[in-house]
Amino acid sequence: MKISVIIPMYNEEENVLKTLQIVEAILKDYYENYEILVVNDGSQDNTSQLVKEYASTNSPIILLEHPINMGMGKALITGFNFSSGDVVVTLDADLSYDPLYIPKLIETLDSAAVDIVIGSQYMSGGKTESIPFHRLFISKMANKIVGYALTGNISTVTGILRAYRKEVLDSIEIESSGTEINPEILSKANAVGFKIKEIPVVLKGREFGESKIKIKSTTIAHLLFTFYEKPMMLFGIVGLTMCVIGIISAIYLFYLYLIGSLDPTRPLMLFMVVTILSGIQILIFGFVATQISLLKREIYLVQKENKLLRKKLK
Repeated sequence: MKISVIIPMYNEEENVLKTLQIVEAILKDYYENYEILVVNDGSQDNTSQLVKEYASTNSPIILLEHPINMGMGKALITGFNFSSGDVVVTLDADLSYDPLYIPKLIETLDSAAVDIVIGSQYMSGGKTESIPFHRLFISKMANKIVGYALTGNISTVTGILRAYRKEVLDSIEIESSGTEINPEILSKANAVGFKIKEIPVVLKGREFGESKIKIKSTTIAHLLFTFYEKPMMLFGIVGLTMCVIGIISAIYLFYLYLIGSLDPTRPLMLFMVVTILSGIQILIFGFVATQISLLKREIYLVQKENKLLRKKLK
């Protein structure tokens, strides 16, 4: 069995050598056949040069380059496309997840007879250390909200520490360019019937360099992904809110009618009618969008068959 480890990097010159040394040492101890694919995602520092120097004396290291920064999603897709292992592991470049989890992920993949194993800091037994409070809060909320949109009761849906059977990656069309690639893979893998399992891990704050995740854009991307997966979360909230406002307005108008001070020409009458009708219409849109989203499973199954067929014909 061959193992492929994919490590996206963007301006990680402070972490390059330490990360590669530790990852390679662990793989060498546990496996005979492996490769480490470093995807340099348009770094503007010495990341690329340091990887080249290290790879010149370490044959299992493969450097893949993006001319510009294209995002975590594109970096992982590049790694997936060039990987040749039977099992593909994805890992952060900053050692926020201990590379010693790699053998545990792969062992669980076989022992539990599943197709994807996720390192989860938010499940029972997992934990976080030295993570800034605001980042931890946003991360937990994102995993709660995005996790609600997915099936399978998964605690950590946005984390990168995972092991995949190559068949999973060969069976789904991955489109995301940013961090939303991680929940996208889970959603599509779930839809076509692949089995997913979590194991508890520890997530630590990075020691060197700065986080490359932009909180605002990442939050927006995850919210959009959530609404895409479960449209009723958006349409339902907006529609119900408008209906409630309209009903409250109607109750107030009825009260005015009872005490004999109702003025039919008041704008509140029109406001009540418009909000209630708009709320009902938005709820109907949500129902229709939900029915359409249920068809995605059939689309993913067709994509799976087409992608596997294209691979056989190559």
